[in-house]
Amino acid sequence: MITCPECGASNGDDVKFCDRCGQGLAGGSARPLAPSAIPPLAPGTELKGGLRVVELLGKTAHENRYRAERRTPDGKVELLQLREQIGPPTAHPDDSASPDESAAANGVDRSPIREPIPDDDPAGPRAKTADLKLKAPPGAAPSSGTPPGDSGGLATATADPVANEFSVADHDAVAPPSASNGSADPATAPDGAVILTPAEESGPAPDGQQIASAESAAPSATTPEAPPLDSTAAAVPRPAQDDLGEVFGRVMALSMTLNHPAFQRAIDGFAENGRVYLAYPDEPLIALARRSEGLRMSEADAIATAIQVCQAVAFVHRRGLRVNDICPDSVAFGADGRIKLTGLDCISNDTELQAEPLINDGYSAPEIYKGRKVDKRADVFSVGALLYTCLTGERLESESWREEGGPIRFYPPHVVSPALEQAVRRALLFDPAARWPNIDALKTELVRLGGIIRLRAAVLTDVGMVRELNEDSIMAVEFQRDSLIEPAQNFLYVVADGMGGAEAGEMASAIAVATIRGFVEAKLTAGNPGEIRQLLPAALEEANRKILDYQAVNIESRGMGSTAVSALIVPPEAAVAWVGDSRAYFCDQGGLRQLTKDHSLVQRLIEIGQITAEEARHHEHKNVITRSLGARQSGPAGAEALSLRLKRGDRLLLCSDGLTAHVDDPGISAILRRHSDPYEAARELVVAANAGGGTDNVSVVVIFAD
Repeated sequence: MITCPECGASNGDDVKFCDRCGQGLAGGSARPLAPSAIPPLAPGTELKGGLRVVELLGKTAHENRYRAERRTPDGKVELLQLREQIGPPTAHPDDSASPDESAAANGVDRSPIREPIPDDDPAGPRAKTADLKLKAPPGAAPSSGTPPGDSGGLATATADPVANEFSVADHDAVAPPSASNGSADPATAPDGAVILTPAEESGPAPDGQQIASAESAAPSATTPEAPPLDSTAAAVPRPAQDDLGEVFGRVMALSMTLNHPAFQRAIDGFAENGRVYLAYPDEPLIALARRSEGLRMSEADAIATAIQVCQAVAFVHRRGLRVNDICPDSVAFGADGRIKLTGLDCISNDTELQAEPLINDGYSAPEIYKGRKVDKRADVFSVGALLYTCLTGERLESESWREEGGPIRFYPPHVVSPALEQAVRRALLFDPAARWPNIDALKTELVRLGGIIRLRAAVLTDVGMVRELNEDSIMAVEFQRDSLIEPAQNFLYVVADGMGGAEAGEMASAIAVATIRGFVEAKLTAGNPGEIRQLLPAALEEANRKILDYQAVNIESRGMGSTAVSALIVPPEAAVAWVGDSRAYFCDQGGLRQLTKDHSLVQRLIEIGQITAEEARHHEHKNVITRSLGARQSGPAGAEALSLRLKRGDRLLLCSDGLTAHVDDPGISAILRRHSDPYEAARELVVAANAGGGTDNVSVVVIFAD
C-alpha cells in the first residue's frame, strides 16, 4: 500500500495517482517525491513588518506555507499565514550578468527552480498533464511595456516564466472594491446556504454603469461573449509595494478587488532576500480533499456546498473573469462551515491566452484539454465535476478528454436522486453549448432541488398495559402525482383519541379520522384548497358536526367524543390543527418543542400560575379536557391551527396523551434524535410509554423530512 503524502489515503501498490485527491504517488518504478525547490525557513526567522515564522504548515515543489506571528501596536500577538515563493529576477548593474548571477547577488540560489522538473515525475506540479500543455502561437513575441510584477490591477497571464516567456495583456475589467456585495442582504437557502440575487452579488458598476445580469452576461452557445463593460476598470490603484512577481502580483491585485467572503484573500505582500510572500488571516481552513469524513457527502450537504461555490463563481463571472481552479484542493471549509475558494492564482478572463493553462485532472473542462476556445462554461463543468465528487467520493476519469467525453458513472454503485443526477450530467456534457448556459442557471436548479424534501412516516397504535379496548384511531394518507399538467403532492396525518366508553369512544375517533380525510381530499381535488392553515380547522369542525349527527341518531352514544391532532403537508409547507390534549411536537437542530397547547384543565391552571408543568403531569385532574369533538351540542369545537415550513432534517410527531402521560419531553427528544428510521422511532416511543405504566392507549405518527 502507498500512503498519499497530501491527504493520507491508502492506495494500491500499482496506483500512480491518489484515488482520493489525485496527488501523484511515488510507487513501483515511479520516481521519489520531488523535494521543495525552496529551502523552508526555520521557526523563529524574522521577516519584514515584525513578522516571525512560527511553524512550517506545508510545502510543494514551488512554494512553502508558514504560520507566522507579529505584535500589534496595542501589544497583542496576531497570527497570520504566509505563502512563500522565489521572487522575480532583479536587475544587475552589470548588464552582462546572467540570471543566475543576478539571483546570486540577492543571496538566492535559483538553480532548483530553473532546473526543469521531469515530465514523468508523479509529484511534479504538472504531473499527468505534461503531454497536454498548450504551446504559445508560433511567432508570438513576449509582451512589453508592463513592469515585472505590476499587473495594473490584474497581472498578465503567463506560463511559468522559466519555461515560457509568452504573455498577453489582460483586456477584461476587474470591478473595484466598491462593487462588492458587502452590504447585500442575503437570503437563506436550504441547509443554511446563503443565496444572493444577481443584483445583490454584483452591486453598482463603476461610473454609474450597470453590470449585466447573469443571463445576459453569460456567453450563448453560438455567439462570443460581449466585450467588458469598462476596460479601464482593470487599472485599480493600489499602494506602492515590493515587486511580488507574476503569480503573487496577480493574487494581491485580485485580493484587493474581489471583495467576497467566499474567497481567501491576501491582506499583505512583500519581498525579502529574493523571495516573495503573501500574508493571509490565520483562518482554520480545511480543504475538501482533506476532510476527515472523506470526500463523499449526503445529497443535502453536497447541494449546499455546490450552491455556495456557484455563488462565488457567479460573483467572478459578473466581473468578466472565470475561476479555472475549482477542485477539492481549492475548495475549503472554514470554522463556520462556509466554503472558501483558495485559487485566486488561476483567475483569468476569456480572452487571456495561457501557454500552460492549469489542468486539474477530472475537474478541468474537456475544451481546456483540447486547446480550444474557453469561456465561462468551463467553470460550469468544474462545478459539476466537484459536485460529482461530493456525491460519489470519486473523481471523473479524464484520460480520454482530448478526443471524447469520459464515462460518468453513478449507479452502480452510487445511488443519487434522479433529478440531481440529471442536473450533474448536464453540467458535465462534453459540448459546452449543451451544458447549463451559465453558472446562475446551474445554481437556480440546485436551489430548487435543495428545497425538495421527501417525507417518510410511520404510524403505530397500541392498547397499552391496562385498557381492554383501543379507542384511538390513526391515519396516514400520502398522495403524489408527477405530472407536467397537474402535479400534486400532499400528505395528511391524523391521531384521534376517542372517549365515552362502551365502544362510543372508538366510534367517535373513527368518525373523526374518516371525516377529516374526506373533507381534505374533496377540497384538494376541487383544485381550490385555499390556505392549508384554514383547511385543517375546517376539517376538524366538520368532524365535530358528524359526531353530533351520529349522537342525534344513536341516543345511547350521547356523551361520546374525541380529541384530534392532524397535520397537512404540501412540501415544504405544513399546517397543524388540534382539539383537546392530543399533541404535535417539532424537532430540529434547535431541539424539541411542543407546537400545540392542550385544551385541558391543568393547562389552564399552568397559564394562571397555580401549578407548574411538572405538577400537571401528576395532577388529579390531568385527564379533564375543556374542548373536544362532539362535546358541545351547539357551536364550534374550538379547533386551533398553526403553520410552519419544513426543511431537511426536521421531524414531526403527532401523539395521543397515552404517550405524554409516561414519557417526558426530553425522553421524546432523545428517541426522535436516536433513530434514522421513523418506524424505529415510533416503536420505541410506544414501548417507552408502556414501560412507564401504559395506563392508556398510545398512538403516534412520526414524520421525517429528508
